This record gives sequence, structure tokens and C-alpha cells, in this order.
Amino acid sequence: MDELEKQYLDDKSQIKDAVRMAEIGLTSAWTLDDFKVAIAKYISSPPMSDTNLKFVFEELLERAREKEEKEAKKRERLADEFYELLHASKEITASSKWEGCKSLFGDRQVASFGFIDLELVTRLQGPLENDN
Repeated sequence: MDELEKQYLDDKSQIKDAVRMAEIGLTSAWTLDDFKVAIAKYISSPPMSDTNLKFVFEELLERAREKEEKEAKKRERLADEFYELLHASKEITASSKWEGCKSLFGDRQVASFGFIDLELVTRLQGPLENDN
């Protein structure tokens, strides 16, 4: 392993430690400058290479994007399942209120649908197929 590789691995390890210590929740909206500011006080001297910092940041950013995409797909799947459950239920009508319907679902289902906001529920309370 040459000196540049060793320095990169050392910098990468130091950056990852800084991310853990600072409890940084990196998202795809972050910029390199945001990242530098967030980890600055956790990076020891001597200053690390900007190139290494950029490479590690790009790796972490890619992981954050992948995680966000996976989470978005999961939320979409859960929303589709919730929508189908609403339409399949004979007990739920267009005039039903969420509080009155929660008991129709198991606690586990209600917990898994916890991301669904009231706006979505209101939108779904429009005319349902089984109300005809």
C-alpha cells in the first residue's frame, strides 16, 4: 500500500469517526461545505486533504441517497397497502373518520402506517369503490 492510499484510509477513518461523534444525519441535500462545517471540530490536526474529504463525502452522500430511495419505496409500498386496505374494507365509508377506523386494523398495522399523515387520510376519504 502506498503512502497516498494509507493517507486516504486514515482520513476516511477519521471522517467516519467524526460523523459518529457528531451524530450527523447526512442527507442527499447536504453540500460538501455543510459537511465540512459539521465535522470541523471533530477532525484532528494536521488538516486532511480536501480531495480525500471530497471522496469520502461523496461515498457517504451516495449511501444517504440509496437509503432515502429505499425508505421512499418502503413508504410508497405501505401507502399502497393502506390504500388497498381502505378500499377493501366494508366498514369504512367516505364519511368515516380515522379515529373510528383505527380499531379495524391491528396494532402492528397501525404502527406500520404511522408515517401516513392526516392529509393523506383526508384525501383517501373521498368516494370509495365500495360506497356505490
